[in-house]
Amino acid sequence: MKTKLTLLLLVFVVACVIAMRLNSPAAVQAPRAATPPDAPAVAAVAAAQDRSEPVASTSPEQPGTEVVMGIEVRKDRACSVQRHYVDLGNGTVTEAYSCVPQAPVADDYDRYSDEELRVLSYNDARAASVLGKRLVEADLAESRRLLLRAVALKPANLDPVMWLAAQAYSLRGNGPAADNARANTYVLTRTAQAMGSGASVDWVLEDLERAGFDEADIAGLEERVREHLLRIRDIQLEVYGETLVDEVLL
Repeated sequence: MKTKLTLLLLVFVVACVIAMRLNSPAAVQAPRAATPPDAPAVAAVAAAQDRSEPVASTSPEQPGTEVVMGIEVRKDRACSVQRHYVDLGNGTVTEAYSCVPQAPVADDYDRYSDEELRVLSYNDARAASVLGKRLVEADLAESRRLLLRAVALKPANLDPVMWLAAQAYSLRGNGPAADNARANTYVLTRTAQAMGSGASVDWVLEDLERAGFDEADIAGLEERVREHLLRIRDIQLEVYGETLVDEVLL
C-alpha cells in the first residue's frame, strides 16, 4: 500500500515540474518574422514575367478605299475609273469598268497660244522649240525656222534639230520625196555636228550614195549646212551680242 502511494506521489511531482516548464517564458516560441509588405507584389511581378504571353503581330496598314460609281476602289490609285458598256452579242449588254491612267499635267508652255509662244521665242529657246514641234505638220518651213532658233538660243541643247530630222524627214525608199528626206536628214545632222553634237553622218552619207548622190550633190548640201550656221550666228549676235559659231565653220 505504501509503495502505491509513493509512486502516485512521484508521478504527481513529475507532472507539476513539466507543467511549470511549459508555462515558463523561455518555453514560449518566438514569433516568426513578418513577411515584408512588398513581398506579394514582388512575387506577382516575378510570376507575370515567368508567364509567357503571345506577341501580337503587326500587319501593314491596308490602303484606304472609296466607292466610285458604285464600286470600291483604292484611294491611292493613279488612274480614273471609267464605266464601259459591252455588247455580249446575244442581245444583252453588260457593264465593265477600267482604270484609265490619268493624263500627265500639261507643260506650262503647252498652255500658251501660238502667238504667245511666237513672242516668247525671240529669246526663249523652250518657247521656240515647243512652237516649232507644234507646227511641224501644219507649217514645216516655220517649224524648221523655230527649231533652228531654239538651237541658236541654247546651243547646248541640239535635240530640236535632231528631233526634226527624225520626225519630218524619216521617209525612205525611191522617188523625189525620199531623196528630199535623205538630203534634209544630212543637212540637219551636219548642222548639229558642227555645233558640237556627237551624232554621226556616216550612215546618212552611205544612204545618199546608195540613192545616187554624187560629190557635187553633197557639196550642195554642205552649202545648206553653212546657211543654217549663218542663221544661227545672226540670231546669237542679235540676242546676245556674241556668237558661238566658229568662223572656220563658215
